[in-house]
Amino acid sequence: MEKNELFTDFNFKLIVIEELLDKNPLFLNELRELEAKYTNNYEWYSDAEPIVQILDYLKSLKLETSDLEKIEYLCFDGGNEIYGIIKPDWDGEDELFDVTSVEGFQYLKNLKSVDYTSMCDPKVLEPFKLAGIEVED
Repeated sequence: MEKNELFTDFNFKLIVIEELLDKNPLFLNELRELEAKYTNNYEWYSDAEPIVQILDYLKSLKLETSDLEKIEYLCFDGGNEIYGIIKPDWDGEDELFDVTSVEGFQYLKNLKSVDYTSMCDPKVLEPFKLAGIEVED
């Protein structure tokens, strides 16, 4: 885990970023610019890797407290928009974005519920339940 990173699992950070996409986070314009720049040149269905520039941006992205406070709900689902931004032709058939830890969820002070469809073993979500956060599957 990097010194300034809140979440031990980058794929969990992606779940958090996903929830922020429609909440006007501070990083949204920059992410949309990267998306427009790199997805237009993406080689679809060529066993291409994730778009490195977007992946690197998201890995180094420092999530601001003001954005984290907007989160009341998280959704663990292979159809999340963030995956298509990183790897536009991802079909959800591999474990590329699977979450192995939700450590750091404590920074989501207003989190009330989690919707689980996929993206992790259900046991990974136990810390939410222990903290009194509703988990629906």
